[in-house]
Amino acid sequence: MVVQGLLAVFLPKQAIKLNAKLILWGYENPGDLEPKGWYVRSTRITGLGMLVTGVTGLLAGQLVEDDEETDKSESSAADDDESEPSVADDDEPVELDI
Repeated sequence: MVVQGLLAVFLPKQAIKLNAKLILWGYENPGDLEPKGWYVRSTRITGLGMLVTGVTGLLAGQLVEDDEETDKSESSAADDDESEPSVADDDEPVELDI
């Protein structure tokens, strides 16, 4: 998504032509189509949204991995200190009255 966003932001006409070739591969002359100005601007704005979303997703995934590594190291340290099983190790169902 990040790569597609970069292409759409910095080279919107080329991104439109590439997408037209991929989508309209069954037609005779998809390369002869010329996009209007509003469509080029729309492609650039959409590319910016894809770029921001892709980078945010990559950063969020990295934060989750860092949190999981921290939790694992903390739980292994806690397991070394405790001889009793922790509450998280309990596999019994929990009943809630609402």
